[in-house]
Amino acid sequence: MEYLAYSHMFIAQEEASGNTKYHLPQPQFNWKKLLKSSAWLALAGVGVLFAAVTQIQMSSAAYVKTNGSCLRVRSGPSTNYSYVDCVPNGATLPTIERYENGFARLSTGRYIFARWIGDRPNNRPVTRPGGVGGSVILTPGSKGLLVRDVQTALGNLRVDGIYGQETVSRVRSFQQSKGLLVDGVVGPETRSALGI
Repeated sequence: MEYLAYSHMFIAQEEASGNTKYHLPQPQFNWKKLLKSSAWLALAGVGVLFAAVTQIQMSSAAYVKTNGSCLRVRSGPSTNYSYVDCVPNGATLPTIERYENGFARLSTGRYIFARWIGDRPNNRPVTRPGGVGGSVILTPGSKGLLVRDVQTALGNLRVDGIYGQETVSRVRSFQQSKGLLVDGVVGPETRSALGI
């Protein structure tokens, strides 16, 4: 307490006499030296760790992967339990706690059939109404194994898995020969007529 009193008296005397000169150190940042510090390296490491953990959580997410219908959420791990909700195809699921009896227990305390859980969203191809017999399965620009199957079934056609103009032309010819609506797209009736 005595020290504070003397300090206060000294400061008051200096200010009254006008001899007050405070020599405060000027902060000088040497960015090169600061960036070499291991503390900044550790901080950067923690930042990378958090970014990695975020990515791991995103990649470990579970999604509904059905044939397009919704997935029933049940009150217990069996089909004998009533269903309380329906999760649409491609939706992200809550955290899975454990598996029992072929069912996954969610963090909500509900159960879903484990067979219909995927690690990626099941984004079905966009289809538009029309075509022969319902929604269009394959249209110009489509790619993949189904296109290869169509090209193989049509015969006398380069099988490359790309639904290009040559494939459209052959599909139109096939549809005309079978008495189907000629639209150049492979719908359910055209696919059935092709035997695939």
